[in-house]
Amino acid sequence: MSTHPIDIVIPWVDGSDPVWQADHAKYRASKSADNHPARYREWGLFRYWFRGIEQNAPWVRKVHLLTYGHLPAWLEPDHPKLHIVNHRDFIPEEYLPTFSSHAIELNMHRIPDLAEHFLYFNDDVYLMKPSRPEDFFRDGLPCDTAVMGVIKNNDTANFMPYIMLNMMALVNMSFDQRSVIRQNFGKWFYPGYGKGLLYNLYLLPWGDFTGFRNYHSCVSFCKSTLEEVWDRFPEVLDATCRHKFRDRADVNQYLFRYWQLASGRFAPKKPDSTYLTIGKQSESEVERLLRGGKYRVVCVNDDPMDFDFDTERQQLVDIFQRAFPRPSAFERS
Repeated sequence: MSTHPIDIVIPWVDGSDPVWQADHAKYRASKSADNHPARYREWGLFRYWFRGIEQNAPWVRKVHLLTYGHLPAWLEPDHPKLHIVNHRDFIPEEYLPTFSSHAIELNMHRIPDLAEHFLYFNDDVYLMKPSRPEDFFRDGLPCDTAVMGVIKNNDTANFMPYIMLNMMALVNMSFDQRSVIRQNFGKWFYPGYGKGLLYNLYLLPWGDFTGFRNYHSCVSFCKSTLEEVWDRFPEVLDATCRHKFRDRADVNQYLFRYWQLASGRFAPKKPDSTYLTIGKQSESEVERLLRGGKYRVVCVNDDPMDFDFDTERQQLVDIFQRAFPRPSAFERS
């Protein structure tokens, strides 16, 4: 059982905010940057994120909400567990303003009063089932699923594989894959990984880490890991933070996760999350994934593709309202 205080860190942006839009328009994204409007649009679902946390993780010590300066009109800013953190409160001035989630994520360890043990959520990742602290940390170690993967790409406009390759280079510069797995065999061949064990078995002979499976879930972090990686690669992280928009030359918060896996400083867990993409699944399928009770965590991804935004948005609001009908104390009465 985890006896350490556990915090949550969650960034949020309202792409319709006039101040944010005016500042955003002052900067021109490079050709290699990811600046699609889908990265910033507001779906009206954030209140349900808070309802999920209050209902399913009442043991959380504090929620650190990272914001450009705007807040949802319905949010109760004086909730005792809510810590509203402006970008300028923790991101070094030389990186501001930033419109890149990577710069925000890489500086999370600088958040005032952040606990050593914290969960990182994106605002499209929802906690759908009652949870315990030991679902995320055991014996002071972050719980995670150590399954290797292969980085692939079938679209030159998709910048994420480039970022994954950047991070795997740093991991392989620092760790020997075979030594890591030999020293932590029970963590890499944990029975709860199911079919994921086959990936580890097939990729073990490669000799280097070819990639890690990402589960689009909340991630358990130790703050000291972020500090360690900054000490190891200050120039690399600094270069990413200086990009105003996400860029294929970047690294991101997954580097910290990969570092925890490669160093053996994690507790193995069975995968407990799923991922859906708006516009690709039917309304009934979305409801089944969100409310079926099978998954602890569900990511609702806003993909830059063509669909009727207003229709999809209303369908999602209706589904979440059925899942979490009762307002939380994080909402104004």
